[in-house]
Amino acid sequence: MANVQISDIYNPLVFMGAEQEAQIELNAFLASGVMTVDPRLTAMASVGGNIGELPFFKPLGTDEPNYSDDVTGNSSTPKNITSGIMKYRLASQNQSWSTMDLAVDLALQDPVQAITSRIGQYWATALERRLIQSTMGILNDNVANDSSDMVVSIATDSVAAITAAELVSNDAILDAQQTAGDHQAGFSAIAMHSVVYNRLRKQQLIDFIRDADNNTLFQMYGNLRVIVDDSLSAIAGSNRITYTTVIFGNGAITSGMGRTTTPSELDRSAEKGNGGGQSDLYSRRADIVHPLGFEFTSASVAGQSATLAELATTANWNRVWERKNVPICFLQTNG
Repeated sequence: MANVQISDIYNPLVFMGAEQEAQIELNAFLASGVMTVDPRLTAMASVGGNIGELPFFKPLGTDEPNYSDDVTGNSSTPKNITSGIMKYRLASQNQSWSTMDLAVDLALQDPVQAITSRIGQYWATALERRLIQSTMGILNDNVANDSSDMVVSIATDSVAAITAAELVSNDAILDAQQTAGDHQAGFSAIAMHSVVYNRLRKQQLIDFIRDADNNTLFQMYGNLRVIVDDSLSAIAGSNRITYTTVIFGNGAITSGMGRTTTPSELDRSAEKGNGGGQSDLYSRRADIVHPLGFEFTSASVAGQSATLAELATTANWNRVWERKNVPICFLQTNG
């Protein structure tokens, strides 16, 4: 059967729109509400430059209010509203695929959808990994610089057999949420490694629920939307593996999806394949993925964009919000 070549179906505008739509639909953190798109960051991601600032106003505090009286000489002294900034860093990314990877049979009803959904899945996964590595970076910063006030760790590297006290449980998850004090009601999603997820399923603590339209089936742990991703930290020690589970509030991660000068491009190499020719499709992105309440200091970044390893580097993060105002907490277990 004849094959569809990329050059037969490639339209830059169609590809850009379809790929971006697929990427949004397939990103579990966007679907759950953990990551939201901020129009300010989208605009900033589209105008050039790789480092920027997001200003914010700090809470008004909890000082006791003034008490009104009828004394003319008594006056109220207005307090200042203080502000701060969160620094972010844009990631300029690209990837390319050859026609041998992407060409599809004519029998497919919609070859454009077949290709763009695959590219959309690639970028959805790439952005999820950037989000996860960013959370690992703020975890490392929290342990190093903020007395682990966002972390509950019951994991050990003991040579002995793993006990129930070192495994994920309802009590352990509640203890992790308690690190946010009276702000813990804002948590809405929990992201975990499949090993941790499997244990909760064995305990029958995962519920499967359909949306209001009875179309999408999603998983819940109590009132928390469940995200299962094996990109989450699973660090092997000398004797055991330590798994990191992350609990988020809605909008804990903000993002901007900018437009590049040439978002996609088709390159034809007539000489490839001994003259048979080869088509290569290039996809380019300009993305900002940033956890609220932190600044990315760029203290240890070698290139123009931070790599996944650099996102997880302690020195590149600094918390600028009070702990209670950051809608993220961590639980570390041995399974």
